[in-house]
Amino acid sequence: MLTALTVKKHERRKGIKGLADRLRRDRAVVKIKRARGVYLKHITYISYGRKPRFEKLEKIVGDSKNRIICSPKIKFESDSKFKRFENSDFSARLCTNLAICLLSMCDFTEKLKIGIYDLDGRESEFLPYVMKYSSDVTVVTDCPDVYYDENELVMENMGACSVVTKRTEELEHCHLIIAPHTIEKTFSSNENTLILTNGRPKAELTGEVYYKYYFKMPNGFDRIKPQELETEYFCSALYSLGRQYSLGSIVPTMCSNFSATQTVKSLYAMFESLYKNSAKSADEN
Repeated sequence: MLTALTVKKHERRKGIKGLADRLRRDRAVVKIKRARGVYLKHITYISYGRKPRFEKLEKIVGDSKNRIICSPKIKFESDSKFKRFENSDFSARLCTNLAICLLSMCDFTEKLKIGIYDLDGRESEFLPYVMKYSSDVTVVTDCPDVYYDENELVMENMGACSVVTKRTEELEHCHLIIAPHTIEKTFSSNENTLILTNGRPKAELTGEVYYKYYFKMPNGFDRIKPQELETEYFCSALYSLGRQYSLGSIVPTMCSNFSATQTVKSLYAMFESLYKNSAKSADEN
């Protein structure tokens, strides 16, 4: 069973009613919700004091103490037994699914240079899906052995293999760079590069960077989602904790970055334009 926590701060009234509020004890309301085979224990903590006393919830939360689904606005003490659920696997799938969708629309894939930026080597199984569209693929990773194994399978099945390296400089001439997890360090790219990643990058990058994805939540799950939670975060919990792996096939309908939002169609048009600009620059040089 998944466990979600909502905190509601009771506004203190003035006068005698305010005195009565100060004497009231915090309380928790628990509701069990179900959708598509997933059970969610939704705890609403109503606080009358200045600071929530989460230790009171220990028995109610039970074994879910270190994976509580809640808003990032809820802060647990560093030495607390409670931790907010965080996992990027589902968001990584949104990133890679959009990339594959984009590649499936291209009529110039045989000329594309594609980069996969996966330092932890967590997305090696994604490699054959990319190489279905282009044989010019460069993987930058700190775990090359994982990709060597995947490369052997690709070679057996497709007769091609990717370049696997730790050198980020190898990404400089890529038309598309796919980084399924948050980018924390800068790497080489160019102004005509489209970069799809997961979460706002923590380093400055050259090119068109998109990292936020939008999609429609499957029917039913919207009924149990706490109102204050983002759809992507809640689906991440359903995917990782609730084993709703079918969510991993979702293709985003839109994406955004620091200042712009694109539909899949407009993103493809931009990508095609970037590719043509890159080809033109290469011809001039």
